[in-house]
Amino acid sequence: MASIVRNVVNWSSQHSHVRQPPGPQQNMCEVCGKNPKFVEKGHKHPYCGRTCAAASSATAKPSSGPLLASVKRRVAAASTTSPSPQSSSSNSPSSGSGYGSTTSVSSSSTGKTASAKTAQSCQMPSSDCAFPGCGYEVEYFGYCGPDHAMEAVKLGHAEACDVCREQPGVCASPGVNSGIGFGTRGGAGGGKNKGTKLCPGCERVAKGGTQIKEIASRDGKFQQVRKQFIKEWNVRQESLPAVDKVYQIIPPREQLSRYQSYRRTLKNPHEIRTYHASLVICDLGTKGPFLCERKGCGVCTVARSSFNQFAFEEPFNQGRFGPGIYTYINPKLADKYATTVTTSPYRVIVVCDVLLDGQQEVPADESIFVQSSDAINAAYVIMYSM
Repeated sequence: MASIVRNVVNWSSQHSHVRQPPGPQQNMCEVCGKNPKFVEKGHKHPYCGRTCAAASSATAKPSSGPLLASVKRRVAAASTTSPSPQSSSSNSPSSGSGYGSTTSVSSSSTGKTASAKTAQSCQMPSSDCAFPGCGYEVEYFGYCGPDHAMEAVKLGHAEACDVCREQPGVCASPGVNSGIGFGTRGGAGGGKNKGTKLCPGCERVAKGGTQIKEIASRDGKFQQVRKQFIKEWNVRQESLPAVDKVYQIIPPREQLSRYQSYRRTLKNPHEIRTYHASLVICDLGTKGPFLCERKGCGVCTVARSSFNQFAFEEPFNQGRFGPGIYTYINPKLADKYATTVTTSPYRVIVVCDVLLDGQQEVPADESIFVQSSDAINAAYVIMYSM
C-alpha cells in the first residue's frame, strides 16, 4: 500500500503542471500588477482602482515612483515590440465591442510623434520635481504635475509662460507669436518676441497643435450639439443628462486635410456623428479651455492627437473587430467609459464625425469601428452631469 501511495505522489508531482493554470497576468492591474483589473458593467479597466489610476497620472505621490516607472517601461515596450493586428486580436483578454482597454499595434500615422517632438523642445533638467522640497518623480516637463508647476509660478520659483501666465515657461520657442489663440491674463502682447518662453500646452498651440474653445450656451452650435446629444441619448426614453459645457475642438490643418483626403477615397462617403468616452485624470473644463499633457488622460490624448493616440500613447483601441477606433452613435453606450479620478462634477465625452462607406452598416446599439484615424475627426467635447 505504501508503494502505491508513493507512486501516486510521484506521478502527481511530475504532472502537476497540467493542472496548474497559467498566471493571469493579463487580468492584473497595469500599474501595481498585484490586484485584478476593475470590471465595471462588463468593461475591464486597465487599473484595479482609483488609487492606481491616480498613481499613473502626473500628480502621483513619491511612494508611487516605482509604479510610474513600470508604466514608463510598459509604454516603451509597446513602442518597440508592437505585435501584429492578428496577434493583438487573438491575445486580447476581452472580445467585447468596448474600447476601454487598448492594445499596441504598429501604425504609420504621422501624428503619433507629436508628443515626442514637444518633449525634445522643452527643458527637462532633472529626474526630480523642481518644486522646492517635493522630491516627486518628474512627469510633467520638470515637475511632478501641473499643480506644482502652477504653484511654482505663483510663488516666483519659476518664470511664467509668456502666454497663459499660469504654467512655467519651459519651452524655448524663439520667434513665435505670443498672442496665440486664447485670451492672455498676464498682458502677454501680440507680435513676435525673440526667445519667447512657453508652457508645453501653449507651445503645442503655437506650433499649430490642437486647441479647444468654449462655446457659449446661447450659441447656435451649443444648442445644436446639445440637441443631437439628448436626442440620441433619449432613444429609450430614459433619464437625461444635463449638458453643462461644450468645447469646440480646433484640430491642426494637417488633420483636416487627412480627413478630407480620406473622404475622397470612398466611393459613396457617408458622415455620421458618434461619441467616444475614456478615462479623465485632469480638471478638464474646470480651469479654462486647456487640454492637459498627461499621458494617462484618455480624453485629452484623443482630442490632442485627433485619435492618433490613446491613453499611455497606445495607438489603437481593442475590440471585437480587432485594433482600431471604436465609437457609438448613442452617447449613453459610450457613457459607461466616461470615468474620472478627479473631483470634477462633470462627465466628459468626445463628439466625433466619422466617415463611412455608404454601403457600410450603421448599428444604432453597437460600436462603430474604423481602422484609420484619418476616418474620424474629434469635433467637440461635452461636459455633462447626471
